[in-house]
Amino acid sequence: MDNNRIRVALLIDKAGSYDRGLIKGIIHYASLSSPWDFFLEGPVFTVADEHTTRLKKLKLWRPDCIIMNESFYTADFTTLGIPILVTPSKRLIPDVINIVADDEKIGEMGARYFIDKGYKNLAFYGNDQIFWSGIRKESFRKTVNSLNLQYFKFESLLNDKWQSNATLIANWMKCLPKPVAIMACNDDFGIHLIEAANMAGITVPEEVAILGVDNDEFICDLYDPPMSSIDQEPENVGFKVAQVVRAIIKDGKTAEDKIIGNNFRIVTRRSTDIFAIEDDQLVKALNYIKQNATKKSVSVADVVASTTLSRRLLEIRFRKLLNRSVLQEIKRLRIETIVHKLITSREPVSKIAYALGFNSLASFSNYFKNEKKIAPGEFRKQFLIK
Repeated sequence: MDNNRIRVALLIDKAGSYDRGLIKGIIHYASLSSPWDFFLEGPVFTVADEHTTRLKKLKLWRPDCIIMNESFYTADFTTLGIPILVTPSKRLIPDVINIVADDEKIGEMGARYFIDKGYKNLAFYGNDQIFWSGIRKESFRKTVNSLNLQYFKFESLLNDKWQSNATLIANWMKCLPKPVAIMACNDDFGIHLIEAANMAGITVPEEVAILGVDNDEFICDLYDPPMSSIDQEPENVGFKVAQVVRAIIKDGKTAEDKIIGNNFRIVTRRSTDIFAIEDDQLVKALNYIKQNATKKSVSVADVVASTTLSRRLLEIRFRKLLNRSVLQEIKRLRIETIVHKLITSREPVSKIAYALGFNSLASFSNYFKNEKKIAPGEFRKQFLIK
């Protein structure tokens, strides 16, 4: 056996988009590092005692560490005397390294996303028996309550049998004041909401806007309308996991008990592509900003000209309904667009700058740095795997 090679057992569900992204990030890091070998087990259809068989295989293969989903048998793997890294599903696992998300940030991000769209009624759909769902819900609630908005919650304790309880979900949604924005704890819960809304004749997003978490494209595009979602960027998490594994195996370092993913972005689809505002002139202004500020430089005067209001009156309505000025909304959307391009593309920073109507790279960098307190190139390094 080549002692220079890192041997990693990947006992991860390859069906989910998050887990697939995690694997891709790990393998990407491995391709840039010293040689790695992977134990990636295929499906088992005929073995009577699958766990015992897997344990025997691992003992024969002799991995340096195991990266796995939470399992009833997790404790058995810790007896192998090697580092175990786990993506927990219901609770944090003792005596292993837990791979988790910054769930407080996810909850706050979801709430602020809806608040920026003008929603005054917000709700959360999840399961308190799952630790990360509870954390996301509480952060969502705190963010909403800090602005004195209306918060409603619904905790599904029957997730595995949700189809037989779709009426319960639909009745809850019918009772919510409209328009309302609902954040689901993840994409699986999000499609519960879309399915129940379709069954009950509730229009999405006109009456109910719905946001999931994980950005599993298969799930998000499965129903009509397609669902918006918070992308956890799992490839970057996997890259970080692989860095930790190498530090443990090759450098003998002691790892923290958690690896926390915290680089997120929101992917907007039709389930939230609407403003929850009755003021038609304000909606005109917001739509003008949305359609133009992502492509070119837009001034406050340009926005005012798209409405029948004076600048002073438009500013008053922005402040009253959105708690920000016209210029702040322009900047918010332009910064959001820049962030998306920096994270999701490998276009040169200069190309992004000129595509958004900046006349120089310096002015673009200063604009971004004034808002984010970091240069565009440095910001990109936090997200993109090199």
